Amino acid sequence: MASGGPGEWYNSLPVITRFFATACVATTIAMEFRMIDPFYLVLDWGMVFTKFQIWRLVTCFFIIGGFSWNFLMRIILIHNYGVALEKGVFQFKTAEFLYLWLFGACTLLAVSLALPGFQLIVLNGPFVFMLLYIWSKHYPTQSVSIMGLFQVQGFYLPWAFLMINMVLGGSPWQDLFGIFAGHL
Repeated sequence: MASGGPGEWYNSLPVITRFFATACVATTIAMEFRMIDPFYLVLDWGMVFTKFQIWRLVTCFFIIGGFSWNFLMRIILIHNYGVALEKGVFQFKTAEFLYLWLFGACTLLAVSLALPGFQLIVLNGPFVFMLLYIWSKHYPTQSVSIMGLFQVQGFYLPWAFLMINMVLGGSPWQDLFGIFAGHL
């Protein structure tokens, strides 16, 4: 954290990552305090096509869920890997970084439309996993500690998180769709 406090730290975040993290936190707060019904934010292709509710194509990326361990982990992943990419590989290349995010988002939307059986109505998880995968490709030899329990090289980080998710009883599909989007 910057020596000037939380405000200085927040302002020091790169613009795209700061916007995305802020949108995720604001969406979570709005849902937790019942200021908005999550039903109006999730990706519902029927509502997009029949009622022209095009905001769903964007808001589905901001939904993490309520304040929980999952919320905290996603925000940490967005911060660590989004900032590392934006300040490292994409430093002074904001337009390219934005293009990467838009291409990834469009890819995940296309997967959601093409594979309705997977019920991909919230795309934050796959999107964050896409960022993690892209980071791992740019920093394959960097050693990373996973929750202080064990170390892995950057190349294996997405796969380690995928395995942790599966051990905890989660489905691998959303993570795999994120890896797919990042690989393209």
